[in-house]
Amino acid sequence: MKKLLLYLFIAIAIIGLIFNLDMVLNMILSSLIFILVLGAVLYGIYYFFIQTPSQRKYKRALRKSKRRYRNKKK
Repeated sequence: MKKLLLYLFIAIAIIGLIFNLDMVLNMILSSLIFILVLGAVLYGIYYFFIQTPSQRKYKRALRKSKRRYRNKKK
């Protein structure tokens, strides 16, 4: 009798977890999207408002130089 109650309790717990799983995954997904958007906004603020135009030009030139070097290396 005790084993039957234990298995019944475990079965009910598993069913509850399965039905709750969609809500948990939805919360995780929405949190990840929020973090990505927040990171993009913070990077945009850093890039456009904190860096000076000369720093932006330097970074752009550095990226171009790395691309050219990488293409020549192949």
